[in-house]
Amino acid sequence: MKILKYKKLSSNKYKVFFDNGENITLHENIIIKYNLLISKEIKDSEFDNIIKDNNYYSIYELALKYIDTKMRCESEVRDYLKKKNISDKNIDQIIEKLKYEGFINEKLYVKSFISDKVRLSGFGLNKIRNELLNLKIDKNIIEEEIINYPKEEIIENLNKLIDKKIRNNKNYGESVLRQKIISEFLNKGYNREDIVNILDSKDLYNEDLYDKEYKKLYNKYSNKYPESQLDYIIRQKLYQKGFKKYND
Repeated sequence: MKILKYKKLSSNKYKVFFDNGENITLHENIIIKYNLLISKEIKDSEFDNIIKDNNYYSIYELALKYIDTKMRCESEVRDYLKKKNISDKNIDQIIEKLKYEGFINEKLYVKSFISDKVRLSGFGLNKIRNELLNLKIDKNIIEEEIINYPKEEIIENLNKLIDKKIRNNKNYGESVLRQKIISEFLNKGYNREDIVNILDSKDLYNEDLYDKEYKKLYNKYSNKYPESQLDYIIRQKLYQKGFKKYND
């Protein structure tokens, strides 16, 4: 069959019309590769190859657009293409091509992932490690980048986050607040030792909150206990609420 004419479409694609009434949409790269000029005679075997290569290029372009939105690791690209009902064979070929061309680079991905999670999400390295492992990235790559990540930046970030948590403390006494901070930042992936060391350097006592709770308890128990017992009872209740400074 022969090519009769072309119709230019968007995204560097053309609709190609043949003398047998058929028409197909081809990528410009495919047209150039096969030198598809008007009136060129195309054999059936060549046509099959054109269709095969065109489909492959469509998948490749789909993957590139997905990667273009943000950096992706191999498993993310694989999962995306599987959802598009792409065959495993084609996915393998596309992945290898993307790796060869540098569009998939697990080492750079891990480095960027760690930095973003530390600076933007406030995560510690333990949580980040687990998220990267869930993405099926080589654990050796993960460990290398985690080991190389500046320890001082993690500590500085954790210190700022703990300071913010202390400033926003409106409802808890020192010991309760301390346990809540330890629990929260363990869940965020920080090391217990680092959390505790930073907390040991902080004053968690909130005088306004202490006075407020003291007055509340005083009003509640002043009619139930004599003055000789009242202060002791109140301090015991405050201790149970996590206030320790004036109960030692």
